[in-house]
Amino acid sequence: MINHFSNGASYLLQGFRLLKQPRILPFVIIPLLLNIALFYFSIAFLYANFELWLNGLLDRIPAWLSFIKWLLWPLFIGIILLIVAYGFTFAATLIGSPFYGLLAEQTEKVITGEATDSNTGVLAILTLIPSALMREIKKLLHYFFWLIPLLILSLLSLLIPLLAPFMPFIWFIFGAWMLAIQYADYSYDNHQIGFKVLKQDLKSDRATALGFGAATMLSTMIPLLNIIAIPAAVCGGTVFYLERLKSESKR
Repeated sequence: MINHFSNGASYLLQGFRLLKQPRILPFVIIPLLLNIALFYFSIAFLYANFELWLNGLLDRIPAWLSFIKWLLWPLFIGIILLIVAYGFTFAATLIGSPFYGLLAEQTEKVITGEATDSNTGVLAILTLIPSALMREIKKLLHYFFWLIPLLILSLLSLLIPLLAPFMPFIWFIFGAWMLAIQYADYSYDNHQIGFKVLKQDLKSDRATALGFGAATMLSTMIPLLNIIAIPAAVCGGTVFYLERLKSESKR
């Protein structure tokens, strides 16, 4: 299992290396510029509100539990970083999604040396936009299906302070799994393979998927690195599909 997890993480590293490929780089420039703009506004928003959020949380702690404030402070920072990572990744992926499908397709061409199943003509791309949007909606619905109970659990952790230390880890695992789904899906969509099949394939190789998602999650939490982490994850997700998931989807 540990080997599978580390193999999953290595797919993101392969994605970073692929970004330097001359045939891939042009497909990265536009989403990269969008990510830079989003990163600037996220940091500005975080800087303006962080102290207010922290003080609000600490004020809610009962006097008899004041001794755990030193523990909640770093945990709160961790949760905020996770939220920023979620928010930045979600927004950047949603805005850049028209480009990431093309990036995944071009990455597959570079790796295999063969054309993919999909047509890259302008008219063909325009006709695929409605189906691509429906695909994103399916992923969002799946995301929110699990997000709601997780948010309820997070609210309970404010009332049950002993639960709070576990929440960053739960959020991290949740985020890792969702990011694995998100960035492996572009190749599935390019080959017109159903979203249900994607989820089944990832479950059959859960440790590898979590390794890939965890590496992506950590990258999105590191300032500046998160700007290029998303295109790298698209490339890495394509390698993941070609090396491990493609055979699963054909069973």
